[in-house]
Amino acid sequence: MYKIVKSNEGSIHKIADNKIATNLITKDINLGVSLAVIDAKEYQEKETTLYNRIYYIIGGKLTLTFENDRYDLVSGDSCFISQGTVYDMSGTFKTIVINQPAFGV
Repeated sequence: MYKIVKSNEGSIHKIADNKIATNLITKDINLGVSLAVIDAKEYQEKETTLYNRIYYIIGGKLTLTFENDRYDLVSGDSCFISQGTVYDMSGTFKTIVINQPAFGV
């Protein structure tokens, strides 16, 4: 099985006034994994992820804080976060996000 998703075929989801997701690979394609591109500007959020998650930064700076450990990620950097992890995210960034299982399952 395969599925090609062109960049203009992604579904746009406004998460907040300053954070937008373009969902490309979704649970409708595969329940095991999803892929989105996130654009955020001066965004801040406390997150407890329900998924195993990978961030791959393609622009700007994403700051991730886990308890007392703070990391500034820039273009080319990546981070794996396991399901159930609590963290803070902030910054102005563009990132690819991969969730396993697929987001929304």
